[in-house]
Amino acid sequence: MSALPRSAGPALEPVREAIRRDAEERAREVVDAATRQAEDIRGRAREEADGIRSRSDADGRDAARTEAALRSARLRRRAGGIVLSQEEDLREQLRSEVLAEMAQLRTDPRYPRLLDALRAQARTLLGRQAQLEEAPEGGIIGRLGSRSVNLSLPALADAALERHAGEVRTLWQD
Repeated sequence: MSALPRSAGPALEPVREAIRRDAEERAREVVDAATRQAEDIRGRAREEADGIRSRSDADGRDAARTEAALRSARLRRRAGGIVLSQEEDLREQLRSEVLAEMAQLRTDPRYPRLLDALRAQARTLLGRQAQLEEAPEGGIIGRLGSRSVNLSLPALADAALERHAGEVRTLWQD
């Protein structure tokens, strides 16, 4: 797949703006949910750590230090695994929501203009002789010989999410 040239920016601005607005709204929802989930996970981890500390003190100083260190490491690993799993779930949820929003673009009255812009972009990337077809899920796929360009709505959504992966990652980090 070929990267889009900088000159494609203006033609894709309506798509970017729609994705940006939807992503920001979804991101706020995801951030709120992630914050609540992270606070809950931290609270449970603190409670369990407090319980471990209390039991360890009763077993003696040396045994308590060893046991607390082992349990703390396990808790950190388990909490880390839970957080990573939640982050992955949130990433996938955001991707699903972005893809759903992109699919709704097909019913937008401006969609034919978007298709025209994507066709022009495919021809710019591949050449005038490129064979273009509308992707089943929306957007355009272009081919010329062994070269191809995927400007389908899901491919554009994935590319946008990839470009903003760092921003998305910060949504659930302290």
